Amino acid sequence: MGQLIACATTGGILVASDSRVEFFEPDGAIRFMTQDHIIPLTSQAVLASAGAWEAQDICKEFAAFVKAEGLTDIDDLIKAAIPFFTGKHDEILRKLCTISPPDPIINMYLLLAGYSPKTPDNPYKLFVIWDRPKPPKIEYNQVTHIFTLPRRMGLEFTLNSLVAQNAPLAKVVDTAKAGMEKLAAQDEHLGPPFHYVTITDQGINRV
Repeated sequence: MGQLIACATTGGILVASDSRVEFFEPDGAIRFMTQDHIIPLTSQAVLASAGAWEAQDICKEFAAFVKAEGLTDIDDLIKAAIPFFTGKHDEILRKLCTISPPDPIINMYLLLAGYSPKTPDNPYKLFVIWDRPKPPKIEYNQVTHIFTLPRRMGLEFTLNSLVAQNAPLAKVVDTAKAGMEKLAAQDEHLGPPFHYVTITDQGINRV
């Protein structure tokens, strides 16, 4: 599983990820691959993946769907995401049933982040989407300010303090960068390149 970090402030959103994913060979050997987990959906929204490496392809398919449907607002994106990913989840389960005993655990975690001018009191929004194994189902939850996966309580506490202080987004970015590099130095499952994206009312920017 890769590392996701997200923080929503009054000045914008930071989304960060590493690039290392695990691929299990048929003989059980583990091979590391590199992926950019952060996929732009619109000029003011991104979708980030963690967990199963196959989630990357599903994210790209959703990005194409969003473009074809002309969706732009983050609230419209989350409404469309749940039925879309439910259908993809069912497809994966059906394929798995043809090659192995059914296992409802796919291990898919997605982060949808974006800006909505329609809600000026709460314009920056984070949604977490995941698959629940029993019964198999796609669920989601809106996150108030901070999200890390895997959970990093120390980093979450630091970021939450910055939000409470109304710190500038640039400070949040610097803190996330330092935190990501520290985590990667301690965990071989995390690796570069590291990606940092900000979302503001001016759009998406890689920093």
